[in-house]
Amino acid sequence: MPAMHSDSFPQKTILVIDDDASLHDLSRVVLTRIGYRYVSAFSGTEGLQRIKEHHPHMILLDLMMPDIDGEMLYKELISNPAYREFQNIPVIMLTALTHDDERKNKLLEMGISAYLNKPFGLNELINVIQNVFITHDIKLRNVRLQEEIKSANSYLERLINYAPVGILSTNREGIIIRVNSFFVQMMAAPDASMFIGKNILDYQLFKQEEICKKFEQVLKTGEPIKIPALNLQNARGWWIRANVNCVVLREDSNEISGLLSIWEDVTQIEKQTYELSILRQVGQALQRTLNLPELLHLILTSITAGCALGFSRAMVFLIDPEKNVLEGKVGVGPMSEEEARAVWNEISKDHANLEAFLEKYGTNIPHEESSFGKMVQNVKIPLTEENNVLVKTIREKKPFKIDNAWENPLVPKDFEETFQEDSFVTVPLSAKGRVIGIIVADNKYSEFPIEDDRVELLMLFANQAALAIENAEAYKKLEDKVAQLNEAFERLQEAQDRLLRSERLAVIGKMAAHVAHEIRNPLTAIGGFARRILEHPDDTRKVKQGAEIISKEVNRLEKMLANVLNFTKIARPFKKSRDIHRIIDEVIQLHDPLFKDHKITIDKSYSQDLPEILVDEDQMRQVFTNIFTNSIYSMTKGGKILITTGLDDAYAIIDIQDTGIGMPEEVIENMFNPFYTNRQGGTGLGMAVTQKIIQEHEGKVEVISEVEKGTIFRIYLPLKNQEKNLTKIPEATPQSA
Repeated sequence: MPAMHSDSFPQKTILVIDDDASLHDLSRVVLTRIGYRYVSAFSGTEGLQRIKEHHPHMILLDLMMPDIDGEMLYKELISNPAYREFQNIPVIMLTALTHDDERKNKLLEMGISAYLNKPFGLNELINVIQNVFITHDIKLRNVRLQEEIKSANSYLERLINYAPVGILSTNREGIIIRVNSFFVQMMAAPDASMFIGKNILDYQLFKQEEICKKFEQVLKTGEPIKIPALNLQNARGWWIRANVNCVVLREDSNEISGLLSIWEDVTQIEKQTYELSILRQVGQALQRTLNLPELLHLILTSITAGCALGFSRAMVFLIDPEKNVLEGKVGVGPMSEEEARAVWNEISKDHANLEAFLEKYGTNIPHEESSFGKMVQNVKIPLTEENNVLVKTIREKKPFKIDNAWENPLVPKDFEETFQEDSFVTVPLSAKGRVIGIIVADNKYSEFPIEDDRVELLMLFANQAALAIENAEAYKKLEDKVAQLNEAFERLQEAQDRLLRSERLAVIGKMAAHVAHEIRNPLTAIGGFARRILEHPDDTRKVKQGAEIISKEVNRLEKMLANVLNFTKIARPFKKSRDIHRIIDEVIQLHDPLFKDHKITIDKSYSQDLPEILVDEDQMRQVFTNIFTNSIYSMTKGGKILITTGLDDAYAIIDIQDTGIGMPEEVIENMFNPFYTNRQGGTGLGMAVTQKIIQEHEGKVEVISEVEKGTIFRIYLPLKNQEKNLTKIPEATPQSA
């Protein structure tokens, strides 16, 4: 039985709580031999103490003990807050009671991982332990994935419910199936039940013939429609105005399944409507890029665009938490009145609306940084400066409007002299309660003062911009992480499903354990660096570093899973009567260039009495290819391979003897274990495949090797009912190099 741990993986601890000393003696020998750390407890009281001391990965718990029986101990473990950190440890209940199904079912419902009846075989114990570890790991991953999916669904639900527009959807007959909170509030309804189940095509619902006709048109034609400035009365009898956009919803088959309508409340005064329109259009623009420099340029373009917020100049400063300073990142604006006039005259010729303006100029970063932008980038302000308006904006998380800057003690002299500020405003970039930087804007070179309502609009925009900066990258990384975890889990499930159909449970146990061990490190790295990205989405260095590591770990995971899948695809042999000598000769001929490159000569001593035998020719080619490859890698300075065939009772025997470096006993013992390799870059599956093919042929393979002398691979293939000749193969001994 191979060891289940190495330097790369932590040794797992198994705590056995049982008053039977002989069981401890036997199970300790078996479990420590295969790599587990064994801890004993001979009573329930001692077991609870050992749990706290050793933090086991698994507990084997006897049901019947003199002081505290297994059921009482398990209840204590899962209910007592003192053992909260141990309550997810898998527990296997041991019992000599054979007819206690009621208690067995009760314990399994309580959370026991497995129920093992005494007496049990050692192989049965090992298989149950390994399978419980596998299912426990899968269970934990399932729980994490379900929590993430639930969180994502909850977030999407909140997005819909708290969207600043009304949302109404129907089925294909026009029956309303969903309205969001904004729609209910806009219509002054007591709750959503006033609309759910009603037909949007019923005139009595809104008493608006235009709604009925337009929505019916959408359901029939599938073409989207817009109803601008729709006037209707809400439940209180107040007249409201809404811009309505309506599109169809389609099934995967492209059949119309209903419609989705967006209701924009435009009943406020024209200025408020205009401001909301600005925020909506700019918000949509911010969501179109995940590139931080483009996003910052788009933010400043929105602040300085005449068809948007209309400031003359704007700057963005972001916090560097490592240096504890506020750093200038980007600035947009003219350096003189002449430059300002020239820019405004040029832009005035372009009569594009805000959406088109942002599309044209928003992410169009100049090839060379402007003089104003360079000035901004030279600014670094320690966050310890308390008497500084930029720092106070961060500390107090509120905007400041400064007039007569040269007289204000909160404005540093060097800042005022550099930017020639008279009046300006600072607003924090606050995302989810955390300030990540500030925006500074002014109206220099224009005749317009900074109005309070414009500061409020800038504050609203700054919150939107901060969320865009933080959420854009956070969402992308979270989506990548969930996709990678789902893909890894699906591949693992597929591999395990195929393995469970195999007849060799020992190979299944080892392979599943290897996959579980191999997949843990990539998933841990992916999760760790995804969380790191979410914590610092504005730190491009950390984001890039994390993304590269995530990509590397995903590639590693895919390679490992591909090797596992290939190993599990070995089919049952399709046997036909074949000359084994011919197969060997063809494989030798195929590898002849490789033999010559490595200065390896081939000698053959074939038995003339060897009849044709029943084999799968393609699989036997794979066997000989794997053995020759192993021999080639063992003869780095050249050598010789001797192939000898003969008969022994009911078997044909093929010896493949090389003069390579040989193998120590520990390598020979493990070389047929899946994934075991002592060669850099090897998958550890070649010899496992070889053994599996020969076993499927009802044969066997032996290895005889001495270090620095050479290795013999001896293959036994059954002759079945064919004539058994008596030609014997010579006794195999390693040949000197």
